[in-house]
Amino acid sequence: MVPNLAIIDPDLCRTMPKAVTADTGIDALAHCVESYVGQNETYHPYYEALALYAVKLIGRSLRAAYKDGDNIAARTDMCMAAAYGGISFTKGLGLGHAISHVLGAFHHIQHGRGCALGMLCFVRASKKACEKEFSEMAWLLDNSGDLEASLIKLYKDLKLPTRFMDIGIKEKDLEKIAFEASTNAVNLAANPVPLTENQILALLKEFY
Repeated sequence: MVPNLAIIDPDLCRTMPKAVTADTGIDALAHCVESYVGQNETYHPYYEALALYAVKLIGRSLRAAYKDGDNIAARTDMCMAAAYGGISFTKGLGLGHAISHVLGAFHHIQHGRGCALGMLCFVRASKKACEKEFSEMAWLLDNSGDLEASLIKLYKDLKLPTRFMDIGIKEKDLEKIAFEASTNAVNLAANPVPLTENQILALLKEFY
């Protein structure tokens, strides 16, 4: 979990399939988005700086790495973004990862793909509390001011789902997903806003 040495070699990523490039790239982005406003540490410029710069790297290089796996400059940016995100989430994650963990455990959805949908719920739930921070990340991601819209645009370019029905989730499953996510105390403790099981269920239905 805490290595003495980490070797980051973007050359190893050249042969990653497009779907894996998309899923892992969005997982890295979710780490950054959630940790930038994570509440394990309400003030931590080091983690915040890493998260923000990683969003910038992802904004300029994830699409390029997805389009051309041999683009070593894009692969390097994405490797560094993943590393920065992995360090920054010491500041805390949130609802997005709570949802993704449930999707992986009970529905065998790839973690990054689950993070894509979880992050949409996280951003919508926290947009009032994190308006300034989300605007900053949207600007770094694609020069916009609306993080939710920026994410949906990115997902479409990467052929990622924007609705739970897109990954085969049945509407009747949403109640169990909401319950299980609400019990993920570690992640929800760092969420920018407190959320009840019913509030989580309402968010899931909005993105069904």
